[in-house]
Amino acid sequence: MFFKRYLLATTFVALALPAAAFAQRKPSRTTRPAARPTAVKPAAKPAAQAGAVTLTPQDMALVIDGLNFPPNVRARLGSDAAERKAFAKDIRQMLAVAEEARAAGFAARPELALQLELSRSFVIAQAYFRKQQEAGATGPEQVVSQAEIDAFVKEPGQDKQFEAFVEDYRKNGPTKGAPVSDERRAELLQHWGRVMTGKRKAIAAGVDRERKTELVVMLQQARLLEGAYTKELSTRFKATDAEVDAYLASHPEFDTKEARAKIDALLKRARAGEDFSALAREFSTDPGSREQGGDLGWFGRGVMVKPFEDTAFGLKVGEISEVFESPFGFHIVKLEERRPPAVAGAGSSEQVRARHILIPYNSRPRRSDAPPQSPRDEARTAVELEKRERIFGEIATRRRVTVPDDYPVEVSAVVPADGGGGTQAGAQTATRPAASKPKPPASATAPKKQSARRP
Repeated sequence: MFFKRYLLATTFVALALPAAAFAQRKPSRTTRPAARPTAVKPAAKPAAQAGAVTLTPQDMALVIDGLNFPPNVRARLGSDAAERKAFAKDIRQMLAVAEEARAAGFAARPELALQLELSRSFVIAQAYFRKQQEAGATGPEQVVSQAEIDAFVKEPGQDKQFEAFVEDYRKNGPTKGAPVSDERRAELLQHWGRVMTGKRKAIAAGVDRERKTELVVMLQQARLLEGAYTKELSTRFKATDAEVDAYLASHPEFDTKEARAKIDALLKRARAGEDFSALAREFSTDPGSREQGGDLGWFGRGVMVKPFEDTAFGLKVGEISEVFESPFGFHIVKLEERRPPAVAGAGSSEQVRARHILIPYNSRPRRSDAPPQSPRDEARTAVELEKRERIFGEIATRRRVTVPDDYPVEVSAVVPADGGGGTQAGAQTATRPAASKPKPPASATAPKKQSARRP
């Protein structure tokens, strides 16, 4: 889903935000700031009944504001009722799975409990930093001084808290288990100290009790719980071969018989002596090589997808391969030349020059936001997604999570300085935007250029 990647800034990215917030470009004096939506007022807290969570339209407006979506993302959400509904579904599902995880005791697991508390700390600190920036602070030092950070990290017991954070960073951060260098450790101490000191000041100022802060804390923690619980359920999502066969049988758009017959006929013609390059120009669907008669130029190992590489390097010069498959479709390859490492150049491996003809599996458009897959793999993915959605839907019903499908979205009228797709100056701000015609799904957009090269 388009908006889901904006939903959670990870713990480790969040560490850098307090300082980064002050580096963000501010609107010029000539731009017109967007008006606050008049319909949005502090809302009552969600229902406290066991297993029930209820968000109001006003809560959703605060959620969007608190998650700091980029202007172009906010504009898309504000102008499209279908996108708002889909985003609400994601929120509903995430909160429900999080409630299920809590009921199963996940929040009490030591590692996850630490991550939940760190997430809460970062959200509260970030809310405080942004408030101070809005109040006129021009740099992080004006919000949390170096002296305050130094004093905080020297307090009794803080060294143990920091060690726990560093260990969690080592295991789950971008280095995935690699040792933390002394230089990186010093950077982490500085960021961690600033965040934790900021959280303390935020709590003293009551920022943690503000509705927007509470909602963002809830969502960030819910995403962590959802992720942990989803891993636990992963075996239940797996598709069996029988389920995949049934899906393919009921979806004729996945059928590959016509494409296979076409590539088989082309193979016969090529082996009968017809000009391979002429056949490629007429029939191949690879836009990167078609006009060159299927010529892919020189390449070594590790450049093409494995089925293509294995076939090309296994041919003799002048030989035409059997039909084979890759995630892109059916191929036949003709090896034109081969040169050993000594000729390819110092440090190079063996290289080959080949031509190919590519015929896609079927006329079904490829999703532009997903890697290429064979029809069977696509079917397996679809079955597993359906199973996941069914299981999560059952959880959402059982956990009684209520999220409105439509809600006010404030759209900024400021044009980003980089022209990055925000709303135009003078555009209306949205309080309750009218439903507009939904945009076509990603699967309906033009497919990316197909190639045998690795993605």
